[in-house]
Amino acid sequence: MSCESRAIDQLRESGVRLTPQRAMVLEAIYHNDGHLSVDEVHERVQQQSPYVDLSTIYRTVMFLKQQGVIGELRLDGQPVRYEAVRYGKEHHHAVCSTCGAMIEIDSVDMQELSDILTQKYGFAVNLIHLTLTGQCAACQAISP
Repeated sequence: MSCESRAIDQLRESGVRLTPQRAMVLEAIYHNDGHLSVDEVHERVQQQSPYVDLSTIYRTVMFLKQQGVIGELRLDGQPVRYEAVRYGKEHHHAVCSTCGAMIEIDSVDMQELSDILTQKYGFAVNLIHLTLTGQCAACQAISP
């Protein structure tokens, strides 16, 4: 079962009606590899239905986030971005604080950090969603 299908099932099980606007927003977010701002979701939805306005998209995104079927990513100085919830799957990001480039970090690579925190500090970390900030290779190359 796809993550989008699970999100739709979760909404229906909660007694939430799947309106056309909700379906279009879910499709825009779940059929995208990256993280979308409300404006970017709006652009994608308007390709299907040009009469859906930005305020409807905003309210729908907030509702779907509240229902737990989409996630939110907040970074200083950048618009809030939204992404598909990956059920039962860890999800990590590295974000360049200079240019805003974002890469997803494989959860296997985060296991070493988890092991260090447990062994060195006795802290059992719950690494489900972690965002690291720093500088990407391209920005490091041009920085003095």
